[in-house]
Amino acid sequence: VASSSSSPKMVLGIGLVVWSLAQALTPAAAENSVLSLLLARVGMGIGEAAAIPSIQVIAANFVPQRFRSQFWGLLTASLSMGTIGAYTLTPPLVDSAGWQSAFFIYGGAGIAISALWFALGADEPKSRDACFPEACELEEEAEATRRVDATKPVDESGVAGAMERAMERVREVPWSDMAVSRPVWALAAAHSASNFFLYFALSWLPTYFAYQFNLSTAGAASASQLPFVAAAVASVSAGAICDRVLVGWAGLPLTRARKVMQGIACVGPGAAMVSLALLASGVAGLELNQNTAQAIFVGALACQSFSAAGFGCAAQDISRRYSSLLYGSTSAVSVVVGAFGQYFTGVILDLTDRDFSAMFYLTGAVELCGVLMFTAWWNSERTFE
Repeated sequence: VASSSSSPKMVLGIGLVVWSLAQALTPAAAENSVLSLLLARVGMGIGEAAAIPSIQVIAANFVPQRFRSQFWGLLTASLSMGTIGAYTLTPPLVDSAGWQSAFFIYGGAGIAISALWFALGADEPKSRDACFPEACELEEEAEATRRVDATKPVDESGVAGAMERAMERVREVPWSDMAVSRPVWALAAAHSASNFFLYFALSWLPTYFAYQFNLSTAGAASASQLPFVAAAVASVSAGAICDRVLVGWAGLPLTRARKVMQGIACVGPGAAMVSLALLASGVAGLELNQNTAQAIFVGALACQSFSAAGFGCAAQDISRRYSSLLYGSTSAVSVVVGAFGQYFTGVILDLTDRDFSAMFYLTGAVELCGVLMFTAWWNSERTFE
């Protein structure tokens, strides 16, 4: 809502500052009390939540439609690279300077990046040539996405006028139309299915390798890196395939191209999880080993990254002005689904003596539901503006 009704540049920058401060304060909070630690982690979540919705609006303003999937693929790859960097840098930091050092360094890096963003970032291009990667048309619809630059005086009424203008923008949002929109529900379904699997991979993948193959913590972390490398490469590839091959060369309508990419993003991980469960049960006399499991997760995360050209940037297709609101709204639903998956994984492991098979089958079912709903409901035509 904030990114749609005010300055996405400021929302993104403030979110990064909040996240960074919460990160840096986590060690002190942990030493103080459990409550303060929880508050620090809540602060991190609040700051992080500002990132992708704000970038949705900025990308919609700066990146022409025919490059949208490629840009979002690069952005998604950067998220995977961040995970890889954390897996790589954190263990030696903890060994050499204690676990607190990782929080201090990552928090400090976030503050430095936020300073650069405040200095160099912008809500929208000032001219055609400011777009990326090529000049774009600043059409009439761009006027609908003009944002208040919070670094400058708004008008003679000052802050009160800015607040009133923001509230007016909120009242203008077509809430009821969004609530019953089939494309919006398609986004929510695909986003939820993606998070259900992705949260598992982010949180439980090292634990899976440790439990299943008796690896040490360092060995499990190392085994978990390659799937995220594959995810980074696949994200970039997915963007190029969608924009250049499916839409550009094959001439597919954007709606169908989005469905193809999201189909890969859901069917791939779903099939991979079911395969892991079947192999773990010894089906057809086959045996699951570490290399096979790692290869399956490489394929699963590579396929999941195709969502960068599926639901990932699809909100920008149906609304330039409200892309952040649409993404944020579906994120709220998908975070709940992903968090449920986290909790349910722990429950299943406790009940089954660390057997992941039931969770793998459930993930396959969730992914199937996600792709069916996205395929049935998605349409890339501009809807809200």
